[in-house]
Formats: sequence, C-alpha cells, structure tokens
Amino acid sequence: MNITDFSKHIFWSYKDKADIPPERIIKLVISHGEISDFITLSKRIPHHKIVEVLNNWKEKERYKKHIHFMNKVILRNDITV
Repeated sequence: MNITDFSKHIFWSYKDKADIPPERIIKLVISHGEISDFITLSKRIPHHKIVEVLNNWKEKERYKKHIHFMNKVILRNDITV
C-alpha cells in the first residue's frame, strides 16, 4: 500500500515505496497519526477491515481514545472496540 499520502513521521523508518501490510498501516496510523491521516486511512481501507484489525489488536487498550475517535467520528460506527 502506498504510504506517501500519510504524515511522514508515521512511517519514518520505511522507504517511500515500501510494501506495508494494511494491518500494520492501520495500527501505525491509529497510534501515531493525525486527524488527516485517520481520514486518509478511512478512504483507503474498507471500514470493516479497520474495525476487524482494531478488534484483534492486543494493545488496543493503550490507544482506546484514538480508537474511539476513529470509530465515532471518522468511521461513524457504533461498534465498541
């Protein structure tokens, strides 16, 4: 997946053309992204895939405010993660 549309600080350790799995992109954007990155993520990856990754994320408690924002504001979901 192309990462050039996201904030540079999120993927600082990756090359611009790196092929990063969507699961990793979701987690990095949720943990280190800005609102514009959340919006870009929601346009690039199907909402059900984002929710699935967040539900299975072992560190989700650490980022629960970010996840809640993503669910309620960006995805407009009523799913509790």
